[in-house]
Amino acid sequence: MSQINQENENIMNQKTQMDEALDGLIHAIHESPEYKRYQDIRAKVHELPELEQKIHAFRKKNYETQNFADEWDLYERVDGLEREGAEFRKDPLVNEYLDAELAICRLFQKINWEIVQNIDFDLGFEIDK
Repeated sequence: MSQINQENENIMNQKTQMDEALDGLIHAIHESPEYKRYQDIRAKVHELPELEQKIHAFRKKNYETQNFADEWDLYERVDGLEREGAEFRKDPLVNEYLDAELAICRLFQKINWEIVQNIDFDLGFEIDK
């Protein structure tokens, strides 16, 4: 077997190994308590389309505030969002949904953090944790 063919075979084996590991990670996420809780509460919220729409609108506003607000109105937008969120979270179903969503997001952050910390990839700067 030529060296090029051997290298191609090694690359294909590594891809298969990576795909299998990724499938295992996805399976582990599906079996995690965070994911199961999120799916359960998500199904309950989905049965209430008006509430689901309000939750998504609130989440969109939160996302836009975090990612697109300019410096000048950021404080006002965050303050308004916090007040709105506190009122919105008085509904136990909304509170449970947002808590479950936060738990699954933290799980994803943990997975990403572990990968970044354990792969030799030079960002050119250090991340404060």
